[in-house]
Amino acid sequence: MRRDQPDLFTKACHLETTINKRRHTVGKDPVYLTRYNAPLADVTPNTDTLPFDQDDGTCDTGWCFT
Repeated sequence: MRRDQPDLFTKACHLETTINKRRHTVGKDPVYLTRYNAPLADVTPNTDTLPFDQDDGTCDTGWCFT
């Protein structure tokens, strides 16, 4: 979502921040929209995590998956 729908990703980050600000005011622990117990913006990479598909045919034979 960060790469393909950046506006929606920004809204999700804002939602997470708003939820945690409100939880803080009532004395509750923060919650996160990821399973990593950290803010969405911190745990979501900006780049591709698997750079195998370069559209240049280097992965057509499957050698990059072994």
